Amino acid sequence: MGCEELQHLWYPACNPLTSYTAAEGGAPTPGRAHLDQVSLWQFQGSHFCEKARWALDFKNIPHTRRNLGGSYLVRAWWRTGRANLPILVTGKRAVGGSSAIIAETEKIAPSPALYPRELAERERALGLESYFDAQLGHQVRTAALLSPLLHEPVFVARFAGMGLRPSAQRTFVAVAPLFARFYRWRHGIQASGEAAARANVAQVLDRLWSELGGRDHLVGDTFSVADLTASALLGSLLGAPEVTYPMPEPLPHSVVRYRKELLVHPASRWVLETYRRHRGSSAEVAVHEAAV
Repeated sequence: MGCEELQHLWYPACNPLTSYTAAEGGAPTPGRAHLDQVSLWQFQGSHFCEKARWALDFKNIPHTRRNLGGSYLVRAWWRTGRANLPILVTGKRAVGGSSAIIAETEKIAPSPALYPRELAERERALGLESYFDAQLGHQVRTAALLSPLLHEPVFVARFAGMGLRPSAQRTFVAVAPLFARFYRWRHGIQASGEAAARANVAQVLDRLWSELGGRDHLVGDTFSVADLTASALLGSLLGAPEVTYPMPEPLPHSVVRYRKELLVHPASRWVLETYRRHRGSSAEVAVHEAAV
């Protein structure tokens, strides 16, 4: 799938330092002078959107959040040329994809840094970010949601409708079986894919623990984009209390059982500790603007 779930053939997004933008009147110069209109377009439940939120919050970048529902395909395409979220909108400029958004936040607010200063460490951190994006993004979704998609579509509809207006949430629930089929098609989730996805997640946890080597951080001695990415993509599934928008209760039994299995792994416990130490408080400055 490439380095991010938000790949599209029109844009070379596999380089985490390359963002795709849609701008009018020329590209603005990065910096806090552009923070008058910073908005994150998101799905509340998306782990890639959580990754972008964490970067904005970690750097204390004031921003609003816009929750998109069924109209996101058109709205996202209109702003970026790609029908995917998250999107960071700064005035007339739109940057899409969690990796590109983090690169943008490094320009907007260089401190505290998520990219290590030393070149070798920065390359290692970006390499791990790409690895976790590619190996956890789709696999976590399939491993956690395939059973609910097949057997409890109302839960998936509630999960996808988090943060939307009540009328939109009711619509999602009313068409839950149809929405579940669309969700599987949209994300390429195969009915036979659960075992392979869970095996892949287990391999990533093993590598994560190996890369840590008993240290607190994946790269160097400080929190970086590598730590953030691994944690953000797993945090909701593992039930980290600091996750901004947890899965709606009650959870399906299949999700509860899978969470318990994962929490046995020491890398999962590291994710929970990383959330506790580094997730911090929200930098959102306005009430969510829900859209259908």
